[in-house]
Amino acid sequence: MYKQIVMLCLSVVLVCSLGGCAKVSQENYEKVKVGMTESEVEDILGSGKVQESGGASVGVFSLSGKVVRWGDDSKNITVTFANGEVIAKSQEGL
Repeated sequence: MYKQIVMLCLSVVLVCSLGGCAKVSQENYEKVKVGMTESEVEDILGSGKVQESGGASVGVFSLSGKVVRWGDDSKNITVTFANGEVIAKSQEGL
C-alpha cells in the first residue's frame, strides 16, 4: 500500500512538472514585470504557447509583438511582448 501511495505522488509531481502547472501560479505571475525580456519571463514560467504575433516597419522604425500564454483554459498567464519586452500581462484562475 505504501509503495502505491508513493508511486501515485511521484506520478502527480511528474505530470505537473511536464505540464508546467507548478509554474502557472500567482507567485510566478507577480514575478513577471513590465520591461522584462522574453528570456527572463521564460526563466520564470518556462516555454509558453504563442497565441498571436506580428510586426511592422516604418522607415527605420520597426515593431514586433506577440502574445504568449502559459497554462490551460481554466488556469493561465498571458503576457504581451513588444520588441521582446513585456508590455502587459493578465491571468485567469490563479
